[in-house]
Amino acid sequence: MRGLVLILTFIFLSIFSNVEAQRYRNQSNLGKEEMVKFIAMKNGDILEFNWVINSTRVIKSIELRKGNLTSNSIEWETVKKISEDDKKYIDYLPDLGQVFYKLVLTDERGMTSEYEPIFRLKEGGSTLL
Repeated sequence: MRGLVLILTFIFLSIFSNVEAQRYRNQSNLGKEEMVKFIAMKNGDILEFNWVINSTRVIKSIELRKGNLTSNSIEWETVKKISEDDKKYIDYLPDLGQVFYKLVLTDERGMTSEYEPIFRLKEGGSTLL
């Protein structure tokens, strides 16, 4: 029984680490490579967002957008325009209900790439939204 628990734990960790690795999205944008990791962590009543952006494209703007679910679509609003030095954003008053977030990277030609976060629960936090 103990061996079975160890095997199942190993399988779970293997699957979880693969999912984590997939959140680094490699995208080919006309020969340019981009790798983005975008994580949202819930800590009590706040949401903390962290990201790492590595791109060979020349990025003109980075925006953090928040989407609210309406009856048949998602309405997106820009929460923050991000400089390349910014690595973190905290939403001190997250909305109740189903809310979506994404990073939008726009290059010099106007081409955009969108990345949605993976959610984590920080130690001592409550359940995720």
